[in-house]
Amino acid sequence: MQVITSLDELDAKIAECNDAHASQSDDAMRRLFQTFRMDFSSQMPSDPFSQEYRAFQISLYERIAGKKYSLENERTKFDLAALISRPFPYNTRSCTTTGYHLTAIGFMLRALDLPPGARIIEFGAGWGNTTLSLALLGMRVTSVDIEPNFCEVIRSRAAQHAVDIEVIQGDFFHAETVTEPYDAALFFECFHHCDDHMRLLRALHTAVKPDGKVVIASEPILSNYPVPWGLRVDGEALWAIRNFGWLELGYDESYFRTAVARAGWAVTKHACPDPDWAGVWELRRAEPGEARETAEAPVQVLPEAAAPEPPGRGEAEALVRELEAVYRSTSWRLTAPLRGLKRLLSPG
Repeated sequence: MQVITSLDELDAKIAECNDAHASQSDDAMRRLFQTFRMDFSSQMPSDPFSQEYRAFQISLYERIAGKKYSLENERTKFDLAALISRPFPYNTRSCTTTGYHLTAIGFMLRALDLPPGARIIEFGAGWGNTTLSLALLGMRVTSVDIEPNFCEVIRSRAAQHAVDIEVIQGDFFHAETVTEPYDAALFFECFHHCDDHMRLLRALHTAVKPDGKVVIASEPILSNYPVPWGLRVDGEALWAIRNFGWLELGYDESYFRTAVARAGWAVTKHACPDPDWAGVWELRRAEPGEARETAEAPVQVLPEAAAPEPPGRGEAEALVRELEAVYRSTSWRLTAPLRGLKRLLSPG
């Protein structure tokens, strides 16, 4: 595993990834993602709900992306004509990538569990794979995406299948403007692009009915994520940030549970056995007592500065530290066994 320490090194590694994609395959590029990473910094504000903490994460993003953060950075340029007929994941020509993607959609649909005719708003709909599946199931779907090309892809695919989909070009905070609340709001592989998740979680109360729900699926919300929430620095995320300017965040599960509780939601996790990253988080309005109870769950915070380890901690703790260094530096989809081993080894 190569630890990237400079932007020059990062650019060289990304060029290697792009070359592998062009000369070999999408699978070859994704294998390279697993060979490099950067380190998290421990010198960050301790309160993950503070503006200082958010500013720290945005500044880290700007250093890696080489540009100021803007919602416009989430725009995606591509050949519209070529990709309407063969959108992602089929354009990868990878059985592995396509199989995982379709499995994740299927697991999300099972967890969503809504009747035909339900009204759903999908944010960050991208290629429209989930939007189209919902429309074909007889649901009334509104699709929101910031990229005009994605909006056009969804309109074209809807026409091909003779289904009605309302398409809106906009960002996540369109949720704040909804006047006719939906039965459900859906985020599939996109919530982690939001730079202000607390604002979004609060806004979703406006977007869904009092008995409605929010479904957040296939997101990097992990037990023992190295920081409460923050920029991912695994190979795949670094490639996306540096190549396209996308914001790529991850969340610790205990922090995420506390965050949604503070925003007034009760949460149920639907764990997917394979792939484990395809889990679904179902949010419903919390009763006052329920919200208070969940909000009091412990939140992982970081010290302002890392303190030196006292000597004599023993062999087990030394191994824990080594494992922790490994899973912090490895792609978030691949580290579940290591995180489990760390928990078994941790004293007390």
